[in-house]
Amino acid sequence: MNFRARQCYLFVGVVVVVMLMTSDLTLGLGDVHTSAVTVAQLVQTEHVVIDILQDYITKEENRLEAIKRYVESWEEGEADYVNNPINSYLFLRRLTQEYNTVLDALHHTPTLDVRSNLTLLRESTDVPVEADVNGAAYALVKLQDTYNLTIDDLVEGDIMGRKAVHVLSASDCFRLAQQSFNNLEFELSEMWYKKGLELLHARQPLTQEELDKIDAITRQQATRSMMRNLVTKMARDSDDAVHSKFSGLGLPTSFQQQIYEGQDGVDQVKQVDELYRRLCRGEDILPPEAFFGLKCGYVFGVSGYHQLMPFKVELVWSDPIIIVYHDVLTHTEMAMVKHISTPRLATTMIHSFTTHEIRKSLARVGKTAWVRRGDDITVDKVLARIEDMTGLTTYTSEDLHVLNYGIGGHYDAHVDFFDLQNKSLDKDPHQGDRLATMLFYLNDVEAGGSTVFPMLGIGVPARAGSALFWFNLKRSGKGDYRTVHAACPVLLGEKWIANLWIHEWGQEFRWTCTLDPEE
Repeated sequence: MNFRARQCYLFVGVVVVVMLMTSDLTLGLGDVHTSAVTVAQLVQTEHVVIDILQDYITKEENRLEAIKRYVESWEEGEADYVNNPINSYLFLRRLTQEYNTVLDALHHTPTLDVRSNLTLLRESTDVPVEADVNGAAYALVKLQDTYNLTIDDLVEGDIMGRKAVHVLSASDCFRLAQQSFNNLEFELSEMWYKKGLELLHARQPLTQEELDKIDAITRQQATRSMMRNLVTKMARDSDDAVHSKFSGLGLPTSFQQQIYEGQDGVDQVKQVDELYRRLCRGEDILPPEAFFGLKCGYVFGVSGYHQLMPFKVELVWSDPIIIVYHDVLTHTEMAMVKHISTPRLATTMIHSFTTHEIRKSLARVGKTAWVRRGDDITVDKVLARIEDMTGLTTYTSEDLHVLNYGIGGHYDAHVDFFDLQNKSLDKDPHQGDRLATMLFYLNDVEAGGSTVFPMLGIGVPARAGSALFWFNLKRSGKGDYRTVHAACPVLLGEKWIANLWIHEWGQEFRWTCTLDPEE
């Protein structure tokens, strides 16, 4: 019953009492007490009034209790809601589900001003909806899969010893299971359904609602299995035109293996995916002797200043050349680039090689902003520094591309070039393919978030102020597929990067290097 209805009932009750008290009123002494029937009627009316008032009190108490629970559940100062992905998931769930309970509790009450202020506050920010909670749930599943996290640890809210404010419930497990199923991670889906049922069975004694839930989930197993087989068969039997529509959408490797079974290249996809995961976990892929000859040293810049103060450089790989420049951005510069980019951040899109479409994809999860030359003096300094570091021109490059990765933010294995010799793609006004990539790390990532090159077996951790550089093209101008790289999911913390795709050599291209292994 809403507040207006309660008001009406309360008003009617009071009116009935007043009418009974004033009916047949005589001058002098009152007459109501003279009739037992009248008193009885008053008693009956009072029962109704008391029932209405008691109902109102109960609802008010429940309303205040709901608000109190919401306030008390906030772990201010004790929880890391930004850097811990489970905390982030629980926080989004809190805002989408539990917050609605608070709004309902404030609906049509004397606290309408509070409700109005809260509503205005929420309207001024990006408020999560149910889809955001589902996205965060699926991100947890991807983190579990990439980093070999155990379900039991995730349920207990434990990631690398970092504890979340609450444990995951059976309902949370079912949400993760459903999102896994929706995104074709069938094996992971079954694991989470099984864990959810386990948590439900652990409650003793079980309520009828819980028993019904267990029965429903169990009976749905056969339907899910049938749908899994049907989807897999339909995908396997589809022609290349249909498959191209799903190119780059981030289909799980396990599903791709089933639908492309026996076709050329499927084993290589599986191998790249396995190497990607191992590198993300920090495993050593190559033997120590593979790094013999790789050195640290100095690269003298084009400018007079960096002729005297050369850049600190680490040669990560020699063929293709992959270099890490250390300490090339200041904290002030990194903060300013993030500050400029924050209001421009939008959902990251990908470019499909097969359809040339720009679209959203599970292969790339994060938000991006484009920053142009002239937007701020800091941007101009960064672009000038790139030219100083490499001798390559940035005047025909694309705009500075800033990305922020949050819960499970990642970019699956890909190349940066477009292979224009084999594909028709209009890159105007940027003439030519992407010759090289310069990628700046704008913050330290607590866990995860490395840039890995699966074909080479190497990984580069995200370190604030450093920059990763490599050539995308061979001397012939063809794309070098050995530069396939990926951004590992952010496990703890967040990740900010800024990259620039360079299209031309420039007149000043030269590297004067001192790479002394003793340095």
